[in-house]
Amino acid sequence: MDNKPLVSVLMPAYNQAEYIKDALDSLLNQTYRNWEVAVVDDGSPDNVAEIVKPYAEKDSRIRFYHTKNGGVSCARNFAASVTSGEYIIPLDADDIFKPDYIEKCITAFQKNPELDVVYCQWKMFGAVHKTPELEYKGYRDLLIYNSIFCSAMYRRSDFNRIGGYDTEIPYGFEDWEFWIRLICDNSKVYQIPKQLFLYRIKSSSRSTGSKEEDKQATTHKYIFRKHMDLYMQQFPDYISVLQQNAYFRHRNEKWKRRSLVSRLWYAIKGTI
Repeated sequence: MDNKPLVSVLMPAYNQAEYIKDALDSLLNQTYRNWEVAVVDDGSPDNVAEIVKPYAEKDSRIRFYHTKNGGVSCARNFAASVTSGEYIIPLDADDIFKPDYIEKCITAFQKNPELDVVYCQWKMFGAVHKTPELEYKGYRDLLIYNSIFCSAMYRRSDFNRIGGYDTEIPYGFEDWEFWIRLICDNSKVYQIPKQLFLYRIKSSSRSTGSKEEDKQATTHKYIFRKHMDLYMQQFPDYISVLQQNAYFRHRNEKWKRRSLVSRLWYAIKGTI
């Protein structure tokens, strides 16, 4: 394995004792053998340590760490700090890699050294079976919505260059914000045309309702404000779009306040 690059797997493990064996077994089943994984017990209240330690005792590639709860960004950054692979790939403790995922990622990097990020097609399982399509279509589109899941492979040099994951981000979307900083207009992103990553959806993680929407809105605002110069550069007509949106919202509210007779009159005049 000396001539093959080392791959560091970052695995936060908060309250995932029920599922982490599946994640670790999926690493042990990888056709690519030169990997290491840092499992970070992020102040977890469950017995994840009891499950992981026997794995670590049997395989030196698996190392277990306990930290105070700081969230997924802190856990991934810590995992990166105690590993040394040329390439990095996160794997959450409730998700699964198909056996040839890491090998295909490394092969893609070796065939095309200009690549910055490699990922694959994915499949949701558990409480949800319908999987939305994720396809990177360019940097501008990435700024609007995340098209790369968290378990994509990238170079450690790029991780160091951008300073890792943002530990101040309010509610999730840390992987999206990470890609916004790691990738640029000229970046090369390759998606392996095969489902090699299984993303588990648990009933408890299917957050819905106004509170969750408020959290998402808060994080979106955080990302937009943090990268406002970037958004203004990529979308120079951003302000005019907002102004038009506000104008039409005002007209719509004004229209709804009119009486039925008034609406009919303005419709006849053609000045709705």
